Amino acid sequence: MACCKGNRVGRCITNHYQDTTFVRSERQLEWERWLIPGLIPFTRYLLMPASVLIQMCCGSLYAWSGFNLPIERKIYGPNGGKDRAIAVNVFYVAVAIFAISAAVLGPWLERRGPLRGGLLGASLFYFGNLLTALGVYLNIMPLVYIGYGVFGGAGLGICYIAPISPLQKWFPEMRGVAAGLAVCGFGAGSIFSPFTQNALIGKDYAKTGTVFLGIELTFVILGSCYFVVMGLCSIILRMPPPGYHVRGINIHTVKGAEMVYVKSSGMELTSSTDVKPTLPVLDHSAYFSMTLMESLQSYQYWMIYFMFLGAEITGLLIISKIQSIASNQFGRTANEAASINSGLGGMNLLGRLILPLISDLLGARKPLYCLSLAVQAICLGCLPSALANHSFGGTLACAFIIGFFYGGGFGMIPAFLADQFGAKNVGATHGVILTAWAIAAVCGGLIFTAVYNAQSHIYPNDVSMWYNLDFRWILAPVLFSFLLSLFIPANLRDRKLPRAPGETFRYRFINGRLIRFTGCKVHMLTAAEEEAEWQTYLAGLSNLPQSKPVEVVSSEYGHSRHSGNGVDLFSQNGLGKVHVY
Repeated sequence: MACCKGNRVGRCITNHYQDTTFVRSERQLEWERWLIPGLIPFTRYLLMPASVLIQMCCGSLYAWSGFNLPIERKIYGPNGGKDRAIAVNVFYVAVAIFAISAAVLGPWLERRGPLRGGLLGASLFYFGNLLTALGVYLNIMPLVYIGYGVFGGAGLGICYIAPISPLQKWFPEMRGVAAGLAVCGFGAGSIFSPFTQNALIGKDYAKTGTVFLGIELTFVILGSCYFVVMGLCSIILRMPPPGYHVRGINIHTVKGAEMVYVKSSGMELTSSTDVKPTLPVLDHSAYFSMTLMESLQSYQYWMIYFMFLGAEITGLLIISKIQSIASNQFGRTANEAASINSGLGGMNLLGRLILPLISDLLGARKPLYCLSLAVQAICLGCLPSALANHSFGGTLACAFIIGFFYGGGFGMIPAFLADQFGAKNVGATHGVILTAWAIAAVCGGLIFTAVYNAQSHIYPNDVSMWYNLDFRWILAPVLFSFLLSLFIPANLRDRKLPRAPGETFRYRFINGRLIRFTGCKVHMLTAAEEEAEWQTYLAGLSNLPQSKPVEVVSSEYGHSRHSGNGVDLFSQNGLGKVHVY
C-alpha cells in the first residue's frame, strides 16, 4: 500500500514538472491584444515598467535587516540596540519559502499564466505583512516567523518569477536586458525601503525607543501599498501568443540553435540569426529544444545550480547583516546604517542592469559568472583585514563590490537558463534554481549566525573579530563554484558535437576555441575545423522535424515577411508577427 502511494506521489510530481502547456481560447487571445479593451492596445514594452514595479515591492525583502533591531526591542525589551541575532532568522525563513514556492509553482505558472501567479503572490504577501504586524503587536515571535517568513516568503517567490517568465518569452533577442530590467527592481526595492521603514517606525527606535507610527502600523501601511502596486501591475502580465518568434528565436530555442536550417535539397547548410532564405528551407532548430524534465535532469543544469549557489551566498549574507555591521562594528546611527544599506542596494541594482547588458553584447553569460566569483573571492580575502584594521572605507568597498556582482548574478541567471534550456521552461528552471539561493540563505545563514555568536562570546570586547571567521569559511564554496563555472558546457556545440575517436575530454578556451584531449594529446581546433565538424553533424541528423515556413521579423515588430499558410492573429502594436500552424 505504501509503495502504491509512493508511486502515485512520484507520478504526480513527474506530471507536474512535465506539463508546462499554456492553453488559451481565442477569446482570451483577443482580450490579451488590449491593455484597455477597445482603447489602448497592448505592447510588449509595457511589461518592463510593470515588472520593475512588482520587483521593487519584492525587493523590500532585502531591507529586512532594518527590522531586526526594532523587532527585537519591541518583543524582548531594550538592550542598547545590540543585535541578538534572533529576528534575522525571519529573513532566512522567508528566503527559504521564497525559493520553495518559486520551485513548486514554477510549472503551475507556465500552465496558468503570469496574471494568476502575480495576483496569488500579491495576496499571500499582503496577508503575511498583516500577520507579522499582529505578531509584533502581541509580542509573539513565532507569529512573525509564520507571517513574514512563511506567507510573505511564499508570496514573494511566486511574484518574483511571474514577470520574469513572460519577459524572457517576449524578448528572445535581448534576453539579458529583459532579465536585467525585470530584476533590477528587486535591487531598487532595497534602496528606498530602509528609509520608509525607519521613518515610519521612528528614528533610532532600536536604541532610544523613539516611536513615530511603530512597527505594527509600518507593516500594515507598507503591506497595503505593496498589494495595490503588485496587483495592478499583474494585470499587465501575459504570455506571447502561440507561434510568436523574433529573428528566428521562439520560446523553445536554445542558444546556438537560433536558426539552424537546411535547404530542401539537403546539400547546403547554414547557421544564421539573420534569416533571409531565397529557397524553401527546413528549420531544424527545434531538434535542439528541451522539455522541462530533460532540462532538470541534465548535468549542465546542476552545474549551473551549484555555480549560482556560490555566486550568491556572499552577497546574500552581507545584505542580511550590513546594517548591523555598520551599527555595531563602526558605531553608525540608524539613519547612517540605512543609507549604507541603500548604497549596497544601489550596487545590487547596478549589477542587475549592467552585467546582463554586457552579457548580451558579449553573447555569453558564463565568462561574467567566472569573473564574478573570482572578484568575490578576492573581496572575501580582504574583508577580515579591513574589519580588524577598523577600515570603514575598505569594508564598504568590499561589500559594495560583492553587492554589484551579487545583483549581476541574479540579473543574468534567467537569460542564462533561457539560453541553455529555452524560454519555454524558464519559469520552472528559474524557480528550481532559486532553491540554491535558499540553501545559501538557510544553511549559510544558520552557520553564519552560529559562528558569529561563538566569536562574539570568545571576543566580547573586540567587535572586529565577530565576523572574521565567517568571511573565511564562505570563501570555500565561492572557490568551488569558481572552479565549477570554468567547466560548464555553455556552448551548444560543446554538448552536441560528437566525440572524436579516443577523445576523453574537451574544453572551450577563453579565446572561444575548442580544445580536444585525446589520450595524452591536446589539440585546439581551428574555427574552420570546428565549423566543418558541426556542418557534418547537422547533415547527419536523423528524425528531423518536418519542414515548416521560415519567417523574417523586422526589429520594428509589426512588419514581416513570411511563407506558408499561417493564421494572422496579430499584426502590429509591438507584438511582432504571429502565426499558428
